[in-house]
Amino acid sequence: MNTKLTRNPLICLLVLTLLALPGWITGQNAPVTFAATVGNAVPGQQVTVPVMVTGFNNIGAVTLSLDYDYSKLQYISGSKNPFLTGTYNIGDNDLGNGMHRLIFGWFGSGNSLPDSSILLTYTFNYTSGTAGLLWYEMGPSCEYADASANVLNDIPTAEYYINGLICEILPVPGTISGAASLCQGQSGVPYSVPPVPGVQSYHWTVPPGAVITGGIGTNSILVDYSSSALPGNVTVSGVGECGNGPASVLPIQVNPLPVASAGNDTAIGYGTSTQLHAAPGGAGFYTYHWAPENLLVNPNVQNPFTIQMTAGAVFSLQVTDPATLCQSQDEMTLSVTGGPLGVNPMAIPATICAGQYSQLYANAGGGSGNYTYSWTCDPPGTPSWSSTLQNPVVEPDTTTVYFLTVNDGFNSVSGLTHLTVYALPSATVEGGGTVCADGSTVPVIFNLTGTAPWSFIYTDGTNSFSVSGVWTSPHVLNTGVAGTYTVLSISNVYCSGTSSGVAVVEVLPLPPAPVITLIDTVLLSDADEGNQWLHNGTEIPGANDPFYIPHASGSYSCIVLQNGCRSDTSNLIDYIYTGLERLSGSEVTIVPNPAKNNFSLLMKNALVGAVKVTIFNTNGIALRTFVIPVSLLQIGYLFDIHDLSAGLYFLGITTREQIILTKLVVL
Repeated sequence: MNTKLTRNPLICLLVLTLLALPGWITGQNAPVTFAATVGNAVPGQQVTVPVMVTGFNNIGAVTLSLDYDYSKLQYISGSKNPFLTGTYNIGDNDLGNGMHRLIFGWFGSGNSLPDSSILLTYTFNYTSGTAGLLWYEMGPSCEYADASANVLNDIPTAEYYINGLICEILPVPGTISGAASLCQGQSGVPYSVPPVPGVQSYHWTVPPGAVITGGIGTNSILVDYSSSALPGNVTVSGVGECGNGPASVLPIQVNPLPVASAGNDTAIGYGTSTQLHAAPGGAGFYTYHWAPENLLVNPNVQNPFTIQMTAGAVFSLQVTDPATLCQSQDEMTLSVTGGPLGVNPMAIPATICAGQYSQLYANAGGGSGNYTYSWTCDPPGTPSWSSTLQNPVVEPDTTTVYFLTVNDGFNSVSGLTHLTVYALPSATVEGGGTVCADGSTVPVIFNLTGTAPWSFIYTDGTNSFSVSGVWTSPHVLNTGVAGTYTVLSISNVYCSGTSSGVAVVEVLPLPPAPVITLIDTVLLSDADEGNQWLHNGTEIPGANDPFYIPHASGSYSCIVLQNGCRSDTSNLIDYIYTGLERLSGSEVTIVPNPAKNNFSLLMKNALVGAVKVTIFNTNGIALRTFVIPVSLLQIGYLFDIHDLSAGLYFLGITTREQIILTKLVVL
């Protein structure tokens, strides 16, 4: 075996001797040692291979043995990490089978290096092909010791010593085929290169915002560009044992998408149209196209008008940049609310009384929802009535039909409603009169106008009374109750009305029943006036004085009539007629009458015998009785009455053949 040493060969021998001593292995693990894999080596040129370590802590000695194929690599030099203090030696040994072994030896006072630090660097001349860098681990040939010369654990070997590799540069892939200018948001864009000899796979890169969706690791891929993708490069390189080879590059221009915004979803009324609004596609010139085209007046403008819509639709917008042909899409939903334009005018209330109000309601619906109103009526009224209010208030004086036309800006529709006006009822009072308090009645008449049935409340001036369900007019109340009769209120099934008129009922009291007496042959009543004498219950014609001289036997009584009112019947007196002639008071004259202190009598007919003169009070009681010879009467006999009180008295004159009864007034 030929050996080529660098540095002092005694150092390597000392290190190997130290590391070979038994019993020094401690619980600390050896660092992990990596021989680098180097790709894209160019034949005939030098290649540098770093050896890196991880876990290099408090290390005092190192021996590393690395085998390589001399036909592919020729060792030139090696150097340690300048931060590694101590003494080292590198020897290149010919193993006689075409392989060489590099032996690195170092010892120091306990050094530490950061993880992934380069421990040493080998420089080779590269000939060709793939050359392996293989660690030779046979006990002390690859070992670490700490600062106290304790050998560190490095088993299993494959986990502590990682082989390296040097590969010849791979061919550059051919020209990349595919779109070099495209739009954001495009997907499934293909790229490919011709197959590259000697590669195991292919490594592709794409611009920011793009992603490979198919063909990863092959010479043909598919790429999706997001809506935010940016310009960049598509690259591809062959992949060999040592990694990626040189890359082929295709610059990519990713063009921004135009702005496509069809606006917010909206709703319109049935049978109306609207204008759609697209946001500008961006700075510059863009073209616009809307669909479905049959629902638009012109689908190729930015803000088209729809036709009159009776059903909802989804409108799609496509915005195109003519310079790049990039396109963006959006859509909006246009809903149609309600139904066909309709109207249902109503009057509430639908029936009123004259002088009252009603409100008209249009009750429009459907269509655009933006209405104008036009009201008229029949009869038109004076002056003619009309209104543009939605819900006007009206006060007609007769039943009226109201006509309404509603327009929503697109269509018009009409309707009508009836308002019934009832005339106000009225009550006029008349009648009444005077009535006796004997159960008699007089009519109070209520004349009613309007529509039956009526209800009204009347008063007699003291009490109120309610009458309902009156179907005929006039309504007559026969009453014997005194009072002033008026109507307080009147109404029918529709309205309340007015009242007028007064009926006065006067009830006269009955005169008291007279008391009669019989004095001699004269019946006397205690009533001064209004007497009516009865014989056997039948009124005696003309017998109206306070006294009565019977002309026949029978039962006599008397009543009193005052103001047309009749008293109860007096007591009864049974009388037997004697046949004497009875003369009326016109046969004798009292001189003077009225008299004071005394009076005398003048007789028209000659008298025979004595005359009896009796003075009665109005109660029929005899106060004076005189029996005077006829001869004295004939010479003007004076009857003394000076002690009689002033008042009315009755004078009874009885002769043998006749009875005379007359009145005497005393002053």
